[in-house]
Amino acid sequence: MAPFPVTYSTLSAEALAAWLEASYEFGTVTACRLLHRGLNDSYLVEAARGRHVLRVYRAGWRTTEEIAYEVAALEHLGAKGVPVALPMRRRDGNVVDWLRAAEGNRAAVLFTHAPGRELDGSIEDSRRYGRAVASVHAATDDFETGHERFALDLEHLLTEPLAAIRPFLRHRPADLDTIETLASLVRRRVAALPAGEMDRGFCHGDFHGDNAHIEGDTVMMFDFDCCGPGWRAYDIAVFRWRWGDDEAGEARWTAFLEGYRSLRSIGEADLAAVPLFVVARAIWLRGLHAGNTADWGRSWLNDAYWDRLLKGLREWQAKHLGRSEAESPDASADPPEAPRSAARETVVADAPATQRPKL
Repeated sequence: MAPFPVTYSTLSAEALAAWLEASYEFGTVTACRLLHRGLNDSYLVEAARGRHVLRVYRAGWRTTEEIAYEVAALEHLGAKGVPVALPMRRRDGNVVDWLRAAEGNRAAVLFTHAPGRELDGSIEDSRRYGRAVASVHAATDDFETGHERFALDLEHLLTEPLAAIRPFLRHRPADLDTIETLASLVRRRVAALPAGEMDRGFCHGDFHGDNAHIEGDTVMMFDFDCCGPGWRAYDIAVFRWRWGDDEAGEARWTAFLEGYRSLRSIGEADLAAVPLFVVARAIWLRGLHAGNTADWGRSWLNDAYWDRLLKGLREWQAKHLGRSEAESPDASADPPEAPRSAARETVVADAPATQRPKL
């Protein structure tokens, strides 16, 4: 009898250790442990010649071309001296291997381990991180590759996520309309910005601060799985979104900008776009969650989850965006308050069970 079909399996760490030892020239593998499951699976690998992180992509998550784009970008950054976790080449010279899993072929890439500690949210860490983000943008101004990759445009950030969100809010049409209206406002205002004055190029796509380690003054970036060409304003807006806009969040944001500007300027059009892209990021994340319920489950996408999103969006709009002149008087009336017990969303994109405060 054929095995029952699956959508997402967990590869044996022991079997991966044997495969790694045969595939890479780094000596005996002393340990291979699953770190977390999320957009992809990550394994901590300890070998005779150091520590590494193995990423096993979910089946169907990224194409060969998309992975090749990410690898090319990382190798470009490494050649420019930017501290990033670099992809490792196997004995045969290739970077990507495809492993046959129950659900289909899964790509596997081994990366160097990023030493140091996680960012602690301090002012100095925020400043260091801002400079590191600027170094990635500066070093990739001349990045070119023939590999195709999806763009971090409004189709990716709003249109596709909204399509995934709608089925979850069919029973809350007024709330769905609130999100759709705000998305339309973001589209109009981004379109109204002077496109020629906005910085565009390679983006990490997930610069929230948790995909980096600090050792001394060195910030090493990792996990470029969400990268692609796009607005640099979106890239920096992700940090703004991650740390909120209370007093502590404002201080971190100011320090981040100081660090960024110590290496690279930010134009007025890009700064004006940041509050808009914070909204786009919040919607993109919920679309990511909604679109991956086959592997992550759906019980946690309950009414409280959507209450938190709506509360955060309404507060952000009132504080940073104001009302659209195109909205009707009824639509511009103050929306009903979400339940006071509703807190900010606490689920990050690449690890649904991890607690992180954000919009």
